[in-house]
Parts: sequence; C-alpha cells; structure tokens
Amino acid sequence: MRAVISMVILVLVSGCSSVFGEKEIGRVMLVDGRGTPVQGALVIPEYENPQNAPQDYSKKELEDRTSNAQGMVVVGLDEYYWDTDHCYHFRVRRYGFEDVTMSVSRDLFPAVLKIELDALPRAPRKSPDSKPAPVATPAGR
Repeated sequence: MRAVISMVILVLVSGCSSVFGEKEIGRVMLVDGRGTPVQGALVIPEYENPQNAPQDYSKKELEDRTSNAQGMVVVGLDEYYWDTDHCYHFRVRRYGFEDVTMSVSRDLFPAVLKIELDALPRAPRKSPDSKPAPVATPAGR
C-alpha cells in the first residue's frame, strides 16, 4: 500500500514540476478583414519601459516573430508580459496594413489569439500618359 501511495505522489510531483518549469507559449494568428491569413507580419513586444526595448533584433529573432503562410506566429510570452497589469502587450506591423497595438489579460488569453489587421487605403494609380485635369477659373476673370 505504501508503495502505491509513494508511486502516486512521485507521479504528481514530477507532473507539477514540469508544468511550472515550462515557458508559456502563445499562438498568435494574423488575419485581414476577410479572415484570410496575413503572412509576413511582425509581432513584437510592447515594452513597459521603452528604455529596456532592444534597439535591434537578430535575423533569427525577426524570423521567429514573423507570421508564416497560415498567419501564425508561435512566441514565448515572457517578453510580452507586464507584471503591473497582468497583461500581454503586443505590437503588430506589416507593410500595407495599419499597425496594431494591443494588450490581452493573462487570464483571458485564448489558445490562439486572432488579431485582425486593417488594410491601409490604396492611393489611386495614375497612368504614365495621364494629364492633369484642367483647372476651372471663376467666370468673368
């Protein structure tokens, strides 16, 4: 009987230590307004103290924080977490889309955080041979 109890305690203790020892991993999915995955978006932490923010990221760090073809980024959440408000803070950047800055409570962080990016309005294209429109002058001048 003691052997069984000892074995159960050993299993529970080893299970608990592995759960608490692991780093939290967050899955972030980036989509456009139609729900289509956005590839190539950069998800960086927003720092509570901007002086602690790194000035440059290595190529590997940038690749790890950039969304893949499925719009997914799998990141270690430690850098994104603020102790003061118990939230994760993200900044998302992608050419052609508006920047997004957001925070999510640690208690409410979903299995996959889906962030919708809004496309920037496109300027109308001008054809190379187009001429400027004539300027109307007020009558009598």
